[in-house]
Amino acid sequence: MKQPLRNAAGAFGAVVAGVILAAGAIVVSAPMASAGSKPTIVIGSTNFEEQTIVANLYADVLKHAGYPVKVEPSLGARSVVVPALESGQIDLEPDYAGSLVNFLAGNNATLPQSKTLKAAEKYLKSHLSKYRVTVLPGAQAIDTNVFAVTKQTAKKYHLSTVASLKAHASQLVLGGPSECPTNEGCLKGLQKVYGLHFASFKSLDEAGPISVAALKNGEVQVVELFSSNGAVQSNHFVALKDTKHLEGATYVIPVIRKSFDSHGVTRVLDKVSKALTTSTLSALNLKVTTTKDQPATVAKTWLKHKKLI
Repeated sequence: MKQPLRNAAGAFGAVVAGVILAAGAIVVSAPMASAGSKPTIVIGSTNFEEQTIVANLYADVLKHAGYPVKVEPSLGARSVVVPALESGQIDLEPDYAGSLVNFLAGNNATLPQSKTLKAAEKYLKSHLSKYRVTVLPGAQAIDTNVFAVTKQTAKKYHLSTVASLKAHASQLVLGGPSECPTNEGCLKGLQKVYGLHFASFKSLDEAGPISVAALKNGEVQVVELFSSNGAVQSNHFVALKDTKHLEGATYVIPVIRKSFDSHGVTRVLDKVSKALTTSTLSALNLKVTTTKDQPATVAKTWLKHKKLI
């Protein structure tokens, strides 16, 4: 349910890394570097706009610290980007700890290791080691599925957590994407983990404008959104706390090839991770979606404001 992604195709220039997406594969030629210089760190991302923002955050701080970088955003789905990192075709990508655990497990699994950042980091380091890939400490920022209500609904039913819905769910309509009823992170999980049984379910879009409108106009009373896409913040919705960890620990995390996992690189990226909160991520996303600023511009402006570059 997280990150509806489409495939993308692109090509770099002759002197820099070349990307060809064809038949579901990505081929990247090694970036050029002059003798005695540091090798170029190729930073990739999926075509999820938020990841493009974070990829540019990583690029700008590394460039400021003297590392040659090349950003190649929107390479396609995670099923393209992760293998490219594993095979050394790209060197660094921002991902989400818990959802990456489940992706690597395959078969739509939901592993216990995806539920906390500490467990996710341990699993990812172990699983990715054979590809000479590791993860650095995760950020404070988390982008996960959340169940939101309006302030009026929260006040009327005294709602603050997902669990607090139990006494009232039979009176409420839940809205979400079409796969919600069979998804462990949505209606199926709400029934199993929280014992919630709603009056009905309405199929909407994937945490997009249709879902937002349905909640605002009362067509549904509870809706699934993303925690950091800005919709909760900009519409003053109440995101109900998931106290039983239905959703994974989808904290933003740098995934990097071990050949670039130096003390210097780790120190630089850790500064971004420590400064990046969920509310900050929401604000950066809103800049892109409402003012139509480019992700690279939004990233650079924030880093300058935080005096990180």
